[in-house]
This record gives sequence, C-alpha cells and structure tokens, in this order.
Amino acid sequence: MIKLKDILLEGMARKDIQSVIDRVYPQIVKNLGRARRGVPKVEMHNNIYVRLSGDAEAQGEANPDAEYEWNKNEIYLYLPKMKSEEAIIKALLHEYTHATQDPKKREENRKRGYAKDPYEIEAYKAENSWRKYI
Repeated sequence: MIKLKDILLEGMARKDIQSVIDRVYPQIVKNLGRARRGVPKVEMHNNIYVRLSGDAEAQGEANPDAEYEWNKNEIYLYLPKMKSEEAIIKALLHEYTHATQDPKKREENRKRGYAKDPYEIEAYKAENSWRKYI
C-alpha cells in the first residue's frame, strides 16, 4: 500500500533529474572553471546509506542532499532530496564548487566548524546563481 508520506517524500524521477544534469552541468563546469582533478562524474543514489553499504534497503537519519567525494572525484545526488530543478542545480553548484577547492586546506577549514568553514561558505554562495541555469 502506498502511503501519503511516501508520495510526499518522493523526489523527481531519475530520468527527469538526469535531463536537468545533462542540460545544466556542462554550463556549471564552464562557468565555475576547472576542477582540481578534472570534471567530476555525477551519480544518483537513493541515499548515502545505500551508496556506502550497497544494501538497497539501507536507511538512516542523517541523509545529505548531495556530496562531493574528494578521493573519487565524484558528485553524488541523493534522490529523495532532488524534488525540483532548483534543488538539483543548487546541489550541482555547491558540490562542483568543492571540486574546485584545495583538498589540502579542507581538514584545517573543518576545524572552524561547518558554519564557519570558508569552503562551505563559498559553496553556499555559489548556489545563489542557480536561476542562471533555468
């Protein structure tokens, strides 16, 4: 039985998310400049727990919207959080910004706390330009 909460928590369909990625990601890459390790691949996953465990049913409480993996040079979008074109574009802008930053400074920046991390501040600022990609 489908529950109302399941319908409300659904994001966009994978094919629609992929369509937005295909349309805007090349322009984001062009506008934000070269990433440190080349253009990161973008992957979609149901949530961070599924991605890390490989268990399709894995669940947990803390699930980010998106994530950039420095070591693999990949951006992960978590589908339940991708509920609109705006959310997808903001996630791509935010995570691609991380791909342009110096990973050697990341650990030191994190000591300041997430809210005071200059890399996070820069990534959130990048999100403000999302309307350029509509």
